[in-house]
Parts: sequence; C-alpha cells; structure tokens
Amino acid sequence: MSTWKPDLSRHGGPRYRAIADALATDIETGRLPRGARLPTHRELAYQLRMTVGTITRAYAEAEKRGLIGGEVGRGTFVRERPDPAPLGQLPDGIIDLSVNVPRGSGGREAGALAETLMQIAQDADLEALTGYQPHLGMPEHRVALAALIARPGVEAPADRIVLTAGAQHAIMTALSAIVAPGDTIACESVTFGGLKAAARLMHLRVKGIAMDEGGLNPDAFEAACREGTIKALYAVPTLQNPTGIIWSDERRDAICAIAERYGVSILEDDVYGFLVPEAPLPLVSRLPNQVFHLTSTSKSLAPGLRIGCLLAPREAAARLATGIRTTIWMAPPLMAEVVRRWVSDGTADRLMADKRVEGARRQTAARAALWEYGVEAAPTHPSSFHLWIPLPEPRHDMELVAAARREGVLIAGTTSFATGRVLAEGIRLSLGTPSTIEEVTRGARIVGRLISGGDCCDNVL
Repeated sequence: MSTWKPDLSRHGGPRYRAIADALATDIETGRLPRGARLPTHRELAYQLRMTVGTITRAYAEAEKRGLIGGEVGRGTFVRERPDPAPLGQLPDGIIDLSVNVPRGSGGREAGALAETLMQIAQDADLEALTGYQPHLGMPEHRVALAALIARPGVEAPADRIVLTAGAQHAIMTALSAIVAPGDTIACESVTFGGLKAAARLMHLRVKGIAMDEGGLNPDAFEAACREGTIKALYAVPTLQNPTGIIWSDERRDAICAIAERYGVSILEDDVYGFLVPEAPLPLVSRLPNQVFHLTSTSKSLAPGLRIGCLLAPREAAARLATGIRTTIWMAPPLMAEVVRRWVSDGTADRLMADKRVEGARRQTAARAALWEYGVEAAPTHPSSFHLWIPLPEPRHDMELVAAARREGVLIAGTTSFATGRVLAEGIRLSLGTPSTIEEVTRGARIVGRLISGGDCCDNVL
C-alpha cells in the first residue's frame, strides 16, 4: 500500500486543488515515480483528516490533468509518460515548444564549425588539444571567454575565468564551491529546472522567493536572508527563465545590497544575456567578490560545443578547480579552441546577432498566433526565444500541458519551474526548437485555442 502523503504547506487554494498541485510537484521532482500506486481515497482522507469526497475530487482533478489513472480492482497510479525524444528525433507532426534553444536563421553554425575544424587541422598544435590541460582551462581559452563576457562596465580578467562543460556544469561547479549538502539556496519562485535538478543531486534545500512584475522581490529576499539559513542565491536577471523578466538597474542594486549585507553569495545565470546587449549591467559588476557569473556558448553559439564559463571571485579559484577536476577534469580543449577562434575572427558576434534577429521573427509570429485567440504573453524583450503566458482561472498548467500534448504540441507549465508557492499559474513557450517559423505559428495557434477554449481552428495541424 502506498505511503505517499502530500505536503500541502506550499499549495494554496481549495484543498482538492492543493492536493492535485502537490501531486504534480511530487511527480515532477521524482518523489512520486511513474507507475507508483497512490493511497486509496479512504486511506488518504484518514492521513489528511479530510473527507473522502475531497480526496475523490482531488483525484478527479489530477486525472483531468493527465497525471494519474485508475484501474478497476487495482487502484490509482501515476501515469507513465515516455521520456522526451532527443531534439531532431520527435515523431512526425510533433511541435516541440518545451525546450529552450535559441536558433539562428540558416544553420550557419555547422558551416562555421566545418571551416574552423579544417583550419585547426592545418595549423593548430593538435597534441596540446588532445592532451590533458589545466583544470580551469588553457590560458588562451580563458582569455577568449573573458572577451566574450567583458563589455563597458564589466571587467572580466582572464585569471577569474573558469571553463566548464556548459551552463549546467557551471551551476554545479559553482554550487560545489559555495555550499555543502544540507545547505539552503534561494531562487526565484519559478526558476530554471536545471537548478532544481542540481539541488536534488547535491542534497541542497531550495527556498523559492516571491516575485513581482520586476523579478525577485527584494523585501521577500531580505526576509529570507534574515532567517539566517540562506547560503546562496541563484537568479537569472536577464530574460528570467521562464518568465522573460529583465531586472531593472534599481532591482539589481537592491538585491546586491541585501546579499552584501547578509553575506550571501550569488550565482548569476546570464546565458540569455547575449540576446539583450542593452540590458542593465550584470550583478557581477556590482558585487564582484560575491557573485559567480555564468554563461555558456550552448545558447549563444551552438549547444554541441559544450563550453561554458564562470567569472568568479579570485579567492574561489582553488575550490572551483577541485570541482572541475572531480567532475570532468577539464573542459574539452578542442571545443574551447573552436570558441577561441570564433571570438577572435568575429564568427561569435555574427552568430549571436543572427540569433537576436531570428528570436524577434519567431516571437512576432508566436504573439500574432496567440492573439488570434485573444491570448497575450507577458512582456519581455523582442529577441527572447521564450514567452511566459499567465493562465486565466480556472485554467491549470498540467491540464493544459496534457491537452497540448494530445494535440501534438509539447509545452512546459508552472510545475516544471515552481520552487515554492506560486500565486498564478502559467506556461512557457520556447520558440527555438521548431525548424521553421511556420511550425512556431501552428504550435502557438493550438496553445492559444486551448487557453481560450475556442474550437474554431481544429484544422491548424
């Protein structure tokens, strides 16, 4: 018999809906595996001191969202869902708006890579690129990544640059240098799923901090810091994932002042910063001795390069080197050499500019398609590849995710990003994975129709 008991402290609203929300969270976080048998209605009612009718309504809500299913004589089980297919291997007709991958307009990355690899084969010291190198990266590669980060107002000395195998590895490397198992890290109430996964793997507690239309709420952050348990803050100030919010200068100043006052380190994720060159200066420019600033060429250049980097306080170098050595020994020198050459010859700038243009084209198409059904995404920068759509009552994110999947569109809902109580549900549309703008338009139309409840465009597929 199942021992699952939901934690309702992080879920508000009617009790039946709170149970369904808790169930969705526990499935998303892995606490409830696919195929797990749930308690009977009577058993769960006894555990929670509720009526059987409330549990029946909660299970009905969860089944409507596609989370669970009942089998006569056997009980109620968490639905099995196949893992998402690798990019480029989705079944025909499926439109993937769930994976956030900025895309250029003409597949220029592959051509640039072919040309650069031929150059490397002809004139590079291949022995150096195939051998062991320093854990923090080869000196010339650290210089190139420093140039990728630096801009007026942002100092990025090469001796503070640490090469990583992408942004996810940068997150884990930085956390390994800042916190220990059992520590608490703060983040926005909806945040990048990779941060949640890293925290689970590293046995860290995550505390979601309330947000407003400007991003992380300073009062809520200070209240959490005042408790004395917060060791670090993870935040995405530019094109926050999933909401697309860009923190103002004033908001960045306020958060940094609080972090400095309470001695809280900040892990600043700036992987989308290249899409907004005019964005306010990053947090690392305000608090260089407490901010671990990360970026990655996976978003700005090409995911397959797997080269990311940290701009970190000098005093953390030894701890970061230990993290690199323990996990991957070193970032791949060959891919780092490709990045170095692209930064040097202007290829990197051209690829990033191309993605900004393509992001604007796709966002314009998606917003127009949504607006056909009276659905409006939250404001964000025109070049953003992801849109956040707040859901009107009584729409629920998991219900909409399931409905969209049935119609051949993959999207991500609040449950994928939530770290605490979320007052308003929403979904994120990622516009870069579809190969064409026409697919973006078709997918957005389906989502718009499902949100609005309209049925006038059943033929959009």
